[in-house]
Amino acid sequence: MLKSRFVLVSCVVAALGLMTAASVAKANAQHTTYLTFSAPVALPGVALPAGTYIFEVVIPDVVRVRSRDRAQVYLTAFTRTVERPAGLRADHPVVVNEVPAGMTPSIKAWFPIGEFVGHEFIYPANSRQLGTGASN
Repeated sequence: MLKSRFVLVSCVVAALGLMTAASVAKANAQHTTYLTFSAPVALPGVALPAGTYIFEVVIPDVVRVRSRDRAQVYLTAFTRTVERPAGLRADHPVVVNEVPAGMTPSIKAWFPIGEFVGHEFIYPANSRQLGTGASN
């Protein structure tokens, strides 16, 4: 009796674990965007050359940026939750900080396609990337 109860409890725990893993995978798939940049862009602590990158939510408020082939992780960072600016179209995935000519623009926020809530990147207060810091 005790052995069959142990087997039953083990099966229920395993099933719950699989359902949770499937739910997390589905949620992450909904918050993954392939972005292609025609010029270099910057993120906190890293400059990305022109190319295609994967932006994905790892857990709430944590974003990872990887190479298109997923072989290299460029950034895993905490972000702030922000609402999409009123004039920003739903198919527009990023907002960049304004910079003088010749400087690499830094990505201020990323919005998964179709989402009204996005992820604002947090730059150090002493960052050389223009338009960044705690006051933004």
